[in-house]
Amino acid sequence: MNEIVPSDRLVRYGMSGISGSAVGIGLLVLSGFAGAGLSIPGLIIGGGLTAFGLSASQKAKSSDDRTGGLVTAGAGALTVVASLPLIGGLAGGMMSLAGFGLLGYGGYSIYKFVKGLRSRR
Repeated sequence: MNEIVPSDRLVRYGMSGISGSAVGIGLLVLSGFAGAGLSIPGLIIGGGLTAFGLSASQKAKSSDDRTGGLVTAGAGALTVVASLPLIGGLAGGMMSLAGFGLLGYGGYSIYKFVKGLRSRR
């Protein structure tokens, strides 16, 4: 018989699973915009994300919201770098690797969430 998983841990698994999967998909989409060589859409979207993230982190009242804004700004800056020729290939590869890693982490967290829910039956 399985041990019942506490509610706070279940919530953490669920939130980690959803957010990890969503951010992983987002990074993969952003790396697609960046493309190879000089990518104007990647520069525009990356610049917009960077500005939005910095603005959101400055206006945030809680530390979690500030962290989320800075992570958004970092993803935007990485998209801008990945859109440039020469160094963009390395940054784009890192974005894809991070996206797949976050998808894996999100999937594992969702698995742990479902397993924890089943232990409550």
